[in-house]
Amino acid sequence: MQKGENIISIALAVVVLLAILAIQRRWNPASLKDVATSAEDFILTTTGIRGQAPDIAGYERVKTFRLEGYLAGLYRATPAPLVFASGRLVIYDRQNEPVFTLETLEGSKEPWTALYDFTGRRGLPAAGSRARPDYAHDLTGDGVPDAIIGQYSGGDHCCTVATIVALGTDTVTPIGRIDGLDGMPFEGLEVRKLNKDTSWECIAHRSYLTACGTHADAADVISVYAFANGRYTDQTAHFEDYLLDVLRQDLARWRQEKNRSLGLLQTLAVDYTALGEQDQGKRFFALNLGQFTPSFRNQDVDPNACLESLESLLDRVPGVGP
Repeated sequence: MQKGENIISIALAVVVLLAILAIQRRWNPASLKDVATSAEDFILTTTGIRGQAPDIAGYERVKTFRLEGYLAGLYRATPAPLVFASGRLVIYDRQNEPVFTLETLEGSKEPWTALYDFTGRRGLPAAGSRARPDYAHDLTGDGVPDAIIGQYSGGDHCCTVATIVALGTDTVTPIGRIDGLDGMPFEGLEVRKLNKDTSWECIAHRSYLTACGTHADAADVISVYAFANGRYTDQTAHFEDYLLDVLRQDLARWRQEKNRSLGLLQTLAVDYTALGEQDQGKRFFALNLGQFTPSFRNQDVDPNACLESLESLLDRVPGVGP
């Protein structure tokens, strides 16, 4: 019985081998290695197989993002110098045709450009999370998914831009630009729904340095970008309830002595000003400034210069309005 099974197994193996040889003769490749190489090239250059963005001569592909029917490829010039290199982010349609391009600057080791992950934490993938990244979300409530592209340009405490694009059926259209953000994407940007309508707001946090101290002491100035007339624009003055809530939260932090800092004090002065109460903000700042006198002495800061610098900042903060 065992001998019969062995003969059947050998016969089947011979049949399979003959079939492979027949197929090979019909295709007539130079060798089986050529067949494998051809298949590999097809997989690497066809987006529909591996889901990779196409290659670009002179660039290395750093990352590919899936975007509701589109693919976005992030590229960095190669060879890259020691610190940073020019780059680009390209969005492709289903036919691998580029439909949107942004010139970028990328770190030589880590990319400086990112897409906002709506399943992550503050736009970045949460550590240890197994959730699949979601780079497209309907922000405007019009049924069209949108994406937020964050670009960092390598500056110190500045120089990050967020570009909001609508991912239409056939086109990708920019619908907003938020510049002057602090830190890498997306450290200075929140995406929240502040009202009961269908759209989401983008909240920008910008650090403003004054003569009162270092960047660690800077005021956090908030701007609310909302969708209006087909674009995301600065609509901070129309979000009084949100600004009032921010003031209340910052005052609650200030009441706990362990949280008191020059940065929070300057931020509170800005909070009052954003609500149209600049005089109250100046008064609150002046009354509480004395507790920072020792640090002023250590840093050789003139308190009068600090007051003047803060007032200059407050004059540039728009208050709420109709």
